[in-house]
Amino acid sequence: MNRVTKEKESTEKKPVKKGWVSRTLNALLNGEFLTKDGVIKHLPFILFLSGLFVVYISLGYSFEQTEREKVRVKRSLEDAMTEYKSLKSQLESKKQQSSVLDQIDELDLTEPKTPPEFIEVSQGYFEESN
Repeated sequence: MNRVTKEKESTEKKPVKKGWVSRTLNALLNGEFLTKDGVIKHLPFILFLSGLFVVYISLGYSFEQTEREKVRVKRSLEDAMTEYKSLKSQLESKKQQSSVLDQIDELDLTEPKTPPEFIEVSQGYFEESN
């Protein structure tokens, strides 16, 4: 009988000792760690850290939005500079004397050959007399 009881004991499962990893994982999965006094005691600090995480995430989104806005403004500035340079070159070509002469000919005007003359008038000439 002694042999039989030994065989029964050997066939029965022995309780397996759990390591700290399996105990921690088990406590996390079943929520047991939330009911302990240490968590309740440190709840304000945990909430503070959670708030910091939320602020950190929002700052990250804000930074990304600012960078997108900077890129958009930079593209807009480059477009404006390109348009400015284009218009400036068109104006420079229209200011050339040959271009001005062509436009004068279209209006049936002639280019003056003599320099303008100054007409001197006496002081008070343009004032209205009552």
